[in-house]
Amino acid sequence: MDFDKKYIAQILQNARKQKHLKQSELAEMIGISEKHLSKIETGKNYPSLDNFLKIIEVLGLSLKDFGLKETNICSENKEKLLKIINTSTEAQLSLYIDMVNMLQKHF
Repeated sequence: MDFDKKYIAQILQNARKQKHLKQSELAEMIGISEKHLSKIETGKNYPSLDNFLKIIEVLGLSLKDFGLKETNICSENKEKLLKIINTSTEAQLSLYIDMVNMLQKHF
C-alpha cells in the first residue's frame, strides 16, 4: 500500500469534516497552527508521528482506517517503549532509531 501525502491527507480531511470540526479547531486541539494543518490536509506535508497520533486520537481514527493491521500484542516492555516514543522529541527519536539500527546489526 502506498502511503503518499495525498492518501493520508484525504483520510484526515474526511474524518475532520465528519466530526464537523474546522481546521482551526482541530489545529488548536492538537497544538499546531492552522496553516500547518492545512498543509497536511492538502498533501503538501506529512504530519510528524507525534502530530499524526494526536490527530487520529482526536478524530477517533485507528491504523485500520489507513489500511494497516493493528497488533493486539500487549506487553509491559512494549508499553514502556511506546511511552518513551510518545514523550520523546524528534532529536531523541532520531538518536533512538540510530541506536536500535546499530544494535540490530549485532543480533
